[in-house]
Amino acid sequence: MLTACSALALAGCGGGEQQVERRTDTTPRIQRAIADRLAARSDSVASMLESGNPCGASAEAARLRAELNASVGSIPDVYLEDLSGLVNEIKAQIPPCHERPADRDDDDRGKHKKDKKHKKKHGGGNEGDG
Repeated sequence: MLTACSALALAGCGGGEQQVERRTDTTPRIQRAIADRLAARSDSVASMLESGNPCGASAEAARLRAELNASVGSIPDVYLEDLSGLVNEIKAQIPPCHERPADRDDDDRGKHKKDKKHKKKHGGGNEGDG
């Protein structure tokens, strides 16, 4: 599924800016740079999932969505709905990220409760009295 986004992006990709021969094909093309960026992002999501990093994959999928949104005016309308749907499917297939917040773990909460008990037992902790 993840490579589907890459394949779709590349399928609509143009041959390059310096193409001299006359094209008879009237199929709309996605600029190669845009297609390459979208393909690289979707490949990065796949790599993170394969390595067991759902948090990184989720963040990368958000960047993929942002990249697609930023490219809306440059991508032919015929591809936008499919690309958007594929990005949504990619995001939906990523398992939930269960990272604990770094600034608040169980040990800190326990220490805080202990400090309160200590202050109550030993005079409320009013420094300077005495």
